[in-house]
Amino acid sequence: MKKIIIDAYPVATPYVGLGEYCRRLGEGLNEHAEELRSEHKTEVSFFVPPKFKGCFGDKVGYIEVAPSLRRMARFLPIKADLYHVPYQYSRIKYLYFAKKTLLTIHDINFIYEKKGDELDRSVRKFKERVAHANYVNYISNFACEDTEKHFNIGLPKKIIYNGVADFPAMALHNATLPKNLPSDFMFHISSLRAKKNIHLLVEMMKYLPEQNLVIAGDWSGAYGEGLLKKIKEENISNVYALPNVSETEKIALYASCRAFLFPSLCEGFGLPPIEAMKFGKPVFLSTLTSLPEIGGKDAFYWNDLSPKAMADVVRAKLADFDAAPSVYAEKMKKNANRFNWNQCVEQYIEYYLEILKG
Repeated sequence: MKKIIIDAYPVATPYVGLGEYCRRLGEGLNEHAEELRSEHKTEVSFFVPPKFKGCFGDKVGYIEVAPSLRRMARFLPIKADLYHVPYQYSRIKYLYFAKKTLLTIHDINFIYEKKGDELDRSVRKFKERVAHANYVNYISNFACEDTEKHFNIGLPKKIIYNGVADFPAMALHNATLPKNLPSDFMFHISSLRAKKNIHLLVEMMKYLPEQNLVIAGDWSGAYGEGLLKKIKEENISNVYALPNVSETEKIALYASCRAFLFPSLCEGFGLPPIEAMKFGKPVFLSTLTSLPEIGGKDAFYWNDLSPKAMADVVRAKLADFDAAPSVYAEKMKKNANRFNWNQCVEQYIEYYLEILKG
């Protein structure tokens, strides 16, 4: 029986993209586990945090690793035919007793976010991770092109797009909005890091007094606290701050929002805009990194990331959308339907089997 081991440690952080990615990959592989075992003589197991055993289902295996032992887990006497590192910052960057290693590269955002010694350290760490891999895959064409422009990877590769949950097909009657929100609002959700450019959205709302903006995420960091301070001190009354929301609340926010705004500086994929598109919502994006590839030709784009210019685009494009809402909504849904988790998981399985046969 061949063995595949996957690091799924980010499943403990469901409010960020990597947590969602690992959860969906784990649940999908659990659904295919019996087929893999009977038809391909292959078993799948996951590294997970303590108390997360069974989080994907009972058809796959689990190896619980305490946070303090993650860096040492690579030396555990665990034999594997393939070790999948599904994100490039894994602390379990290789397994000493694994025959082959697959590394998933989501982005090289550090190229855009860091400078000087900090950038040099990030480049060195990234090269070390790639050096332990035998195969790679990327989550978008942009991620592939950008990485290979800056680094000489030279490994067998595939592009496997992330999936997107079919939220509209889920039980929306169980999805409830958080309290004390306006009846009409635009929406943003993210990790609230500086690269997401939320400060531009806050400033933009001064030029859109007729609109409201709800922002959901983790406000506890320095960047989030700075945003809250700005909103309060400048009395920006049409911006509403929400903490991390549950999945059912997120579904309700997507379903109820006027539009979704995402002026991110750098993305390897960009999951939230596609989630909003699933509901046929108008989506406003920056033209940077992977977002034009993911958003497609029917999203709306900010070519000028200055707050006044952004406000002008939002006002004009919302008017266009309102002139033919059903037409635009269908275009948004059609683009979003390019991405689904079933297809994503099946492509990973295909790649795993290809690697194991090689």
